[in-house]
Amino acid sequence: MKAILFLLLSVGILPSLVFAQDPGTQTIGRMKVELIYAFNDPSNKSEVLGKKLDDQRVKELQKMEKLSFSQYTLRGSDLADILNGYEGWATPIKPSKEILVSFQPMKKKADSLQVVLEYWQSKKKVLTMNPTLTLGKPFYLLGPNWREGRVILAIEIVSLES
Repeated sequence: MKAILFLLLSVGILPSLVFAQDPGTQTIGRMKVELIYAFNDPSNKSEVLGKKLDDQRVKELQKMEKLSFSQYTLRGSDLADILNGYEGWATPIKPSKEILVSFQPMKKKADSLQVVLEYWQSKKKVLTMNPTLTLGKPFYLLGPNWREGRVILAIEIVSLES
C-alpha cells in the first residue's frame, strides 16, 4: 500500500515540483546602466578613452547643477534583465568588476518601478537607495571623483512588461 502511494506521489507530484518554474526568475523588464566620465579641464586627455556624448544629452546633464561639466564621455554601458523576485547586476565597464550596480524590484506600476539600488565600487557597497525609476527617463547618480573629473551613473529602465 505504501509502495503504491509512493508511486502515485512520485509520478504525479514529484515531476511537477521538479519542473516547476520559479516565478522569481521571470524577466519583467530591462535596465540600462551607463558609466559617464565628466570633467572641466580641456587639457584632460581622458576623452580619448571614451565616446563623446551627443549635444542633446550634454545639455540635459548641464541643466543639473551638480552634473554640470564642460566635457562628458561614455566609458561603458550594460543592459541587464530585471527579474521578478531576484537581485540583478549591471557591469558598465566589462569585464572589470570595479564598478557594479545591483538592483531588485520592489513595487511595479505600469510605467515605473521602485527598486533597491546599490552602487558597489572595489567590492564595497558605497550606496543603497530605493528610487522609483520611470520607463525611458534616466536616473543620474553622481559618483566619486576620478582623474580630475567625476563619475556619473545613468540608470534607465528601457523596457517594462505590464
